[in-house]
Amino acid sequence: MEEFQWEVAPDMVVNVSPKVKVVKFGDGYEQRQKSGINHDLRTYNVTIKVKREDEFFIDEFLSRHGAVNKFLWRQPHTHKLIAVVCRNWNISVSNIITTITATFEEVVA
Repeated sequence: MEEFQWEVAPDMVVNVSPKVKVVKFGDGYEQRQKSGINHDLRTYNVTIKVKREDEFFIDEFLSRHGAVNKFLWRQPHTHKLIAVVCRNWNISVSNIITTITATFEEVVA
């Protein structure tokens, strides 16, 4: 499995939305239960800034995985290596610097 080698900006947004099954009863009472073993997978909104000539390599890497094949990515703050997919990304090109914003979704399989 390939590893995403480019450094992301440290000001990324991490979305956490644990999956929970809820059964509601009368008078506001409810029971909650984790939904599955991997109920707490996260989504990362990342920004990558590179020289304009390097944008091709990142775009090609993400396109090659095509939102289907997972790849490894090292989280900047924890340095933990996790498997992710990237379903969408945007490329903003200027004269010298290219900014790529992407959403990495943590996956298990």
